[in-house]
Amino acid sequence: LDNDAGRGSYGVPTPIALLIDLDVIRETPVRFVRSGIGDAVSNISAVADWELANRVNGEKIDGLAAAMARQAGEAVLRHPGDCVDDGFLTVLAEGLVLSGIAMSIAGHTRPSSGACHEISHALDLLYPKRAASHGEQVGLGAAFAMHLRGDHEGSFLMAGSLRRHGLPVLAEDIGFSADEFVRAVEFAPETRPGRYTILEHLELSPTGIRKAYADYAATLTG
Repeated sequence: LDNDAGRGSYGVPTPIALLIDLDVIRETPVRFVRSGIGDAVSNISAVADWELANRVNGEKIDGLAAAMARQAGEAVLRHPGDCVDDGFLTVLAEGLVLSGIAMSIAGHTRPSSGACHEISHALDLLYPKRAASHGEQVGLGAAFAMHLRGDHEGSFLMAGSLRRHGLPVLAEDIGFSADEFVRAVEFAPETRPGRYTILEHLELSPTGIRKAYADYAATLTG
């Protein structure tokens, strides 16, 4: 949530139960469903950031929460169905619920929020009237963050899945120039002070971010 000090997360009671009506989901605008896909698959990148913080800084990691969040993302990423397939919608709904449970177990948003969400928050704050949906931005941010980690195969696989579902994989796909995206990535760590991700680890200059983004784009378009 936004406040005078910036953006933060606030604890709330865990729900007793959740009811998900697929008939209702099928009737929603498909862009909303696609946004859920981007949010779910971004777990994979978020958990990688959490593991990085554990290795470098000794940040405590909850293995169960991390495994739940990662498997939720992987299940959506690798499912062959699409937004009109009940089987896929069930996996997507379960994945998003598991993401929430993982955060509840961990006691914070780490299982589902890393560099991908920092980039999305930066886009929201820098370009409030132009930002795309949350899921569109975090999906793009996750694929780029995977590339920054050197996991080019994982980045390519994630971008391919996002594209298959009609989600953006490049800044230009959501109306931002490369320079605007570079600015957002540079600003991103300021959106969550104290959170260690691949962005804080690399501490890339604008020139370094621009080169990394050009390399990332080339792997997708070449």
